Amino acid sequence: MTKLWSGRKVLVTGGTGFIGSFLVEYLLDHGAEVRVPLRAQNYRALSERRSEIETLEGDLRDSQYCTDLVRGVDEIIHLAASRRNEQYHHKRPSDVINDNVRMTLALLEGMKECDMHVPVTFFSSANVAPAMDAVALAKTDSVDGYVLGKAISCMLWLSAQHQRKFPLLILRPVGVYGPRDTFNEDANLVPAMMVQARDAEDTLVVRGDGEQERSFLYVEDLVNAAMTLIEHNVQGIQYVTSDQVVTVRALAEMIRDIVHPGLPITFDTSKSMVQRIIPRLPVHPILESLQWTPLADGLRKTFESWNGASVAVNA
Repeated sequence: MTKLWSGRKVLVTGGTGFIGSFLVEYLLDHGAEVRVPLRAQNYRALSERRSEIETLEGDLRDSQYCTDLVRGVDEIIHLAASRRNEQYHHKRPSDVINDNVRMTLALLEGMKECDMHVPVTFFSSANVAPAMDAVALAKTDSVDGYVLGKAISCMLWLSAQHQRKFPLLILRPVGVYGPRDTFNEDANLVPAMMVQARDAEDTLVVRGDGEQERSFLYVEDLVNAAMTLIEHNVQGIQYVTSDQVVTVRALAEMIRDIVHPGLPITFDTSKSMVQRIIPRLPVHPILESLQWTPLADGLRKTFESWNGASVAVNA
């Protein structure tokens, strides 16, 4: 039996952000009452629906704030994360790990204070491999604080679920892109490359040799997949990935053709790109019938949304 949202109160951490704003809209459209934490009055992505959302300002690393935040909710969806880009995650891994783990610990403490057994969905990352050893990962020459922080948080959620017996779904999506992402040269790969292609005068410079493989997931596809799993009461660790794997070279060519047709592409092999796990990963059978947005279509919709917003701001 599928879960119905009408009248259910759902806490969505990170609900004002890139992925979270789409998820909040889905819940509102299906009749849920949504509570969203704020660190400041910043809800640009949800500005048109601000009046439909219950907000509570505070710091998700504060367990007393989290106690107030979770009280009275029927469902918790935890998307909030300290995240920037690959270079920052490798440069300051401890800072990134600490922020993400502290949010998980504060939420778990808040749930404990309220004696809660409500379902929890935690958004992790597909770069946390099925057999990843967190200790071994921490000993590598280049530690990715975001990935390691997600791995540690997964362990905390799983151990708490084992002790307290609340329903737990851990989602591990591959690289998510789409409208409302952060667009600058220090952003994630897709929006950063779009900015670079738009602003390039002579050539689009891409780190590495272009042969690294990546897989990407359009943001609305992720929301549909996540809500399908939640609504069917699926638990455990679930990967979310489309079936399309591309090289960075192919991605750069697709983005160039959309943003700046005819622009030459140069690969800078003196600057390596972090090798990611090739996300040919098993997915839950319930997701096999979903239709994934083709990468070229998703990239075009992403650019058109971002470019349209840029024109509106500068008008």
